[in-house]
Amino acid sequence: MRRIDTRRSALWAVVASLLVFTLVGAGTPGRKSETYKVEETLADLAFVRQSETQVEGIGLVIGLDGTGANAPPSTMRSDLVEEMRKAGVDHPEQWLERKDVSMVMVRGRIASGVKAGDRFDVDIELPPGCATTSLAGGHLLITQLRQVVNTPNQGLKKGAPLATAGGPMMIGSPEDASNPRKARVLGGGRVKSDVPFTMIVKEDRRSGRTVKLIEEIIRRRFHQSDGVNLQGMATGKTDSILVLKVPKIYHHNQSRYFQLLQLLPVVQTTELQADRLDKWAAELQDPKLAGRAALKLEGMGTIAASALQLGLNSKDPQVRFFAAESLAYLGNPAGVEVLAQTAIERKEFRNPALRALGASDQAAALMKLRNLLSEADTELRYGAFDTLRTADPTDPFLGRVAVYDEPEEEEDDFALQIEKAPFRRKAGRPEDPFALYIVDSTGPPMVHISRNIRQEIVIFGRDVKLLPPVVLGGGGSILLNAAETDLLVQISRVDSRTIDGRESRLTTPLELATVIRQVAQLGATYPEIVDILTAAYRQKNLPGPLIVDAIPIRTQAYDEAQLLGAAKKDDGVKKASAEEEPKKFRLFGRLRDRMKR
Repeated sequence: MRRIDTRRSALWAVVASLLVFTLVGAGTPGRKSETYKVEETLADLAFVRQSETQVEGIGLVIGLDGTGANAPPSTMRSDLVEEMRKAGVDHPEQWLERKDVSMVMVRGRIASGVKAGDRFDVDIELPPGCATTSLAGGHLLITQLRQVVNTPNQGLKKGAPLATAGGPMMIGSPEDASNPRKARVLGGGRVKSDVPFTMIVKEDRRSGRTVKLIEEIIRRRFHQSDGVNLQGMATGKTDSILVLKVPKIYHHNQSRYFQLLQLLPVVQTTELQADRLDKWAAELQDPKLAGRAALKLEGMGTIAASALQLGLNSKDPQVRFFAAESLAYLGNPAGVEVLAQTAIERKEFRNPALRALGASDQAAALMKLRNLLSEADTELRYGAFDTLRTADPTDPFLGRVAVYDEPEEEEDDFALQIEKAPFRRKAGRPEDPFALYIVDSTGPPMVHISRNIRQEIVIFGRDVKLLPPVVLGGGGSILLNAAETDLLVQISRVDSRTIDGRESRLTTPLELATVIRQVAQLGATYPEIVDILTAAYRQKNLPGPLIVDAIPIRTQAYDEAQLLGAAKKDDGVKKASAEEEPKKFRLFGRLRDRMKR
């Protein structure tokens, strides 16, 4: 690191304080000259807008166990009947009268930054006055989701479809998990087209020249190749709006990328860069300034790696952590040990520590994550798993296994062919209805299930078995039985679609993963299997805990530590106001900013 010449720096500070870059404004007639000051950052020119778009639709749920009821007359019901007619459904009114069917309202939120095909949770509610008593066991048919605007003159106005939703439903809401008249479809929504992030130029700074300058500032630090040329990550659309791309290394920590952008200096020269490097390297050694200084150094790119590595030698653990975190986002593995130790010892820093390990994408970082899979702390174990899957979904240490077997050869017996017809799937191994993992962990046995974003079961331990005696009745008509001395469990399903309501029955070892796969083979959905696992845990049939959504979250303590010592509150990242939507509905459930995890 350069030695600071105090006399030269003082002189340069005087000169820099007088230096301004003046560009003639363009794009707005009569606008005054644009002046960019040395001390300004992108936060002085623009902010990143992260918005959420409410989408909704009227859907049809089938497969209810006699709990459905016809919805009373309404505009929504008329719209659904009309959609069914357009889809070629004969006598749609008769369908709505069936006891195994119910009309429902479907709602969800699409966040900025998602790509076409990304999934999100959708919430299901019954329309006012509907007498349906339970949505348990129901399956939401594909429903078109649109933005609905309440206009002053024209009333409710529907936009074009932005997403579709459908799939097996999980009963309840986060506020009331046992409410049978509400439900969710985990990852049931699928976005139809990209929704990019946008950067909005502040009203008093808007001009074509400012937009071009912002493009260049971001391109100088962040760019990617299109195979031939290096492309910037920001593209101006008007004199007030730019579309932003997120570099791959920040895809799963987008808020950090936006923090970094707002700290990028507007005016850049070789001398200024050298002085800033010295200044921020010194600030990094101060625990009160370390978080913000590390971000500024990270914004400089790899030339700041040496200064950050010096931070790893600090006696203060907070300085060491912030230095290691920024090094990881520069692709430098020097701080991997510090990040792993922080994830273990400091729960309030666990989320950013794990994300940094995943972003690093270095062999040393991935090995640390794999080691954490065997820790006793349940949140740490699943947090490491989630990070590892995010970094590389194909990592063999995740232990992904297929839920469905390869299709069997066709039966010769005609009666058996008819009996298996309800469960028969397309030729070739079909797409798994949920993700199943067996993690080769040396820690205590544990099962993790997800109730947000994805349908996923993770078993920690290679030899996790059900503990007999087993008497379990899952959702629908799945039954599991094993006596105390049995080495096998009998799984059966009675379904009205089989011949004379006969049972489909099989016997399988007590190995939990095998039981889950076999239950799925009999047609059980993810919500039904979650019910079985929940009952198994309550009846002490599992050798370890059943954990739900144990993802470490970003804490206020981390935010305060990172920004402590900042001169003013950061306003470079803003949420779009509710009025922009133009009517905001209250939704149940948490919108994950890890829609793409």
